[in-house]
Amino acid sequence: MRLAYILRLYMAKNERRQSLLIFNIQKCSIHDGDGLRTLVFFKGCPLRCPWCSNPESQAFEQEIMESPVRCIGCGACRTVCPMNAIREDGRIDRTVCNRCFQCVERCYAESRRIAGKEYTATELYEEIARDRQFYVKSGGGVTFSGGEPLAQPDFLYEIAKLCHEKGIHVMLESCGCGNYEEFQKALPYIDGMFLDIKIFDSVAHEQATGVPNETILNNIQKISECGIPVIIRTPIVPGYTDAAENIEQIAGFISGLPSVKEYELLAYHSFGESKYGQLGREYALQGIQPPSNENMQSCVKLANQILKKAGKECFWTNNNNREVIV
Repeated sequence: MRLAYILRLYMAKNERRQSLLIFNIQKCSIHDGDGLRTLVFFKGCPLRCPWCSNPESQAFEQEIMESPVRCIGCGACRTVCPMNAIREDGRIDRTVCNRCFQCVERCYAESRRIAGKEYTATELYEEIARDRQFYVKSGGGVTFSGGEPLAQPDFLYEIAKLCHEKGIHVMLESCGCGNYEEFQKALPYIDGMFLDIKIFDSVAHEQATGVPNETILNNIQKISECGIPVIIRTPIVPGYTDAAENIEQIAGFISGLPSVKEYELLAYHSFGESKYGQLGREYALQGIQPPSNENMQSCVKLANQILKKAGKECFWTNNNNREVIV
């Protein structure tokens, strides 16, 4: 299976590494848990969702992101590239590039940057702890996102334990993709989780994301049985996840999860489309429009017809207002 192969490959490459690649640290987030939060994005994910708004999160290695509008055409990058990977238009030929990053270092206009910075757990904790006063006043904390934190269990355990023992509230955003036997040691130090179920049917899930979902659903079941408060999320992507059958199947699954009380639907957006070009990749969902308010309301109502019987609730956030349709 592709999932098992990817996880084994990552662990083999990083079994001696004491640090982790983080591609972004976002301060004062208000949408990823209670209060003001520091949102930490792990780099690396086994899934390849075509609607992903953070494509720089997918690879487990550092990457070069380009901003052609900032290029001044000086050609300095071309003089230092050992692989002759810089084309005449200044863009990188990714089929030749060996990611030595010399072009990034030489670029006077800063038209290139490296996605992914290494942190040890101690270094990352020190960055998180700088905002402790805001966590205390607002009831916030840190939220680990990605990428996929569960695919990097040793570092997740180390940083979650460190934050939790220092009194910082810990949340996790995850697609549930990882080896449960390896990441379960981190669960006692996680105060709550947002877990994605994108597509319930495993064949359709693999067609869309490159990975089947049996392991994901099993992990979500086990996590729920641990008693960690969980909110399940589904991105509503036209043509991929918005089918009535998919919503009904996910709602039915959620009905039997002990620690899940809420199901949140997230409207698809294309805000990350420009990042694909910066990575030398094409955006597969070009032209797909976000779902209408009516479509989102219909999906929420459909889910609640099932969830209300189990004492649970589906909602979506529209202009910062929570909408529940029964």
